[in-house]
Amino acid sequence: MSGLKALAGDAMYFEETVTTETIRKLLNSIGTNTSVMQEKVEGMKWLLAMISKGKDVSEFFPDVVKNVIAKDVEVKKLVYMYLVHHADANKQCRDLALLAINSFHKDLSDRNALIRGMALRVLTSIRVKDIVHIQILAIKRCIRDSCPFVRKTAAHAICKVNALDPESKEELVVIIQQLLKDE
Repeated sequence: MSGLKALAGDAMYFEETVTTETIRKLLNSIGTNTSVMQEKVEGMKWLLAMISKGKDVSEFFPDVVKNVIAKDVEVKKLVYMYLVHHADANKQCRDLALLAINSFHKDLSDRNALIRGMALRVLTSIRVKDIVHIQILAIKRCIRDSCPFVRKTAAHAICKVNALDPESKEELVVIIQQLLKDE
């Protein structure tokens, strides 16, 4: 019953409106306690609902990217969902995403396989040719991951990197050959 109640509670993000200032306040809450993390989750839910309604919320990118370092798994998942959608929205978003590359790399070693996969997905969603070598290194690391989800995410990332830099084809073919040997 509580699952249905939670689903009904999230419907408000689609039906009601919220001010820009309120979302910023929620995303920029300071602290690590449960109530602060819940505020960040609420802010992210508002943004994701707005995205699903077709609204441009790229203006919040600086506020969201700061939360990539959050320890709370739910906050991190929602932040990564937003970042996958907006990592290539415009030059400013690409530049800010580049600043978070170290966080994405750190999350490639997270204990949670979902976080590892999402970190790779965001990293390979940044469409900047200068970081292709970093993306390829991350893919190489993830194809050896113990979790099938992370390896699948690495396989999908190959297409993104190839589209960004067709000159990396030979290196990507070697990675594909390794993936084909995966049991």
